[in-house]
Amino acid sequence: MNALRVAGAAFGLWLAGAAPALAQPEAAMQPPMNDFTQAFYRCDGGLAFMISYDSERPTTADMMTNDDGRHYALKRTTAPSGVQFSGGGARFWTDGKTVVVEGTKSAFKNCKIKPG
Repeated sequence: MNALRVAGAAFGLWLAGAAPALAQPEAAMQPPMNDFTQAFYRCDGGLAFMISYDSERPTTADMMTNDDGRHYALKRTTAPSGVQFSGGGARFWTDGKTVVVEGTKSAFKNCKIKPG
């Protein structure tokens, strides 16, 4: 019985030491951008928008749409995958390939980043 307690205590100490290493999140994904911390997207129906980030590891962004020229001040929010910014009723999400824009005047569909 004593050997079982010692083994259990040793396992507990090992687990406590390993827990911080196991709990560390992977580096957060960063959104696609050019050298000026911006990205320009073209979408179906002639729609387009530009998103400007506050840095290479952004916490805020400004999105401007071509349908009404409106600026949306966005803050980075948690997403189960990819990168997400939201604010002012709008939301921008991307995983680097797919883009979702919601809450804007027009429905931005099938958006692709303009190479630059």
